[in-house]
Amino acid sequence: MMNYDSFTQVLEDLKYLNRLSKYGFTELLFPDSVGDYADRKWVQFQANPLHFLWSCSSDKLLILLKYVEEESA
Repeated sequence: MMNYDSFTQVLEDLKYLNRLSKYGFTELLFPDSVGDYADRKWVQFQANPLHFLWSCSSDKLLILLKYVEEESA
């Protein structure tokens, strides 16, 4: 079970995702995207980041984890 300190650390780490610009978001997660797919994902991310994270595949979550780890170092 997650304790308070672990939970607050996760929340603190997730703040780094707010630094992503639309371009950075697209390049990080959808570099080969065609059409408006990445744009729709960006809108989803901006509207509800938690819902966006829930919708991510494990490979996208690993990319985001690596990004947060690099930004917080």
